[in-house]
Amino acid sequence: MASISTTSTSSLNLKARGVISFASIAPFDDEQVQSHYLALWREYGYLIDYVNFQFYAYDEGTTVSLFVEYFEAQRSDYTGGKVLASFISDGSRGISPDGDFFTACDILKSRRELYGIFVWSADDSKANGFVYEMQSQELLAT
Repeated sequence: MASISTTSTSSLNLKARGVISFASIAPFDDEQVQSHYLALWREYGYLIDYVNFQFYAYDEGTTVSLFVEYFEAQRSDYTGGKVLASFISDGSRGISPDGDFFTACDILKSRRELYGIFVWSADDSKANGFVYEMQSQELLAT
């Protein structure tokens, strides 16, 4: 896991020097992975703009209530951070974009907790005509 910290701290140094304009991290729910990202957050959270949490790493068929619970847990872990909701385009894991993902996002938006949506992956999205990206943009813009 040293590569996570090395890569992330290098990016954060670039931000601090003004070479890049924003920085993000993309943790997922694994104890070892989280320990490294949370240490990074505690030290450099003030330089990290977005937490692209990989909610799609949870089991397929995640319900709306579970997704919101997972989201709240990550907001608590990354206090003060802009945690993004996320899904995998092919719907194979986590909460499905053609299922209840956008219902969960409506709940987060009504609570003013939805800062953005992270989509994985462009390869699968292209095959679908980027329909979920357009739906995401519409939700965020209204």
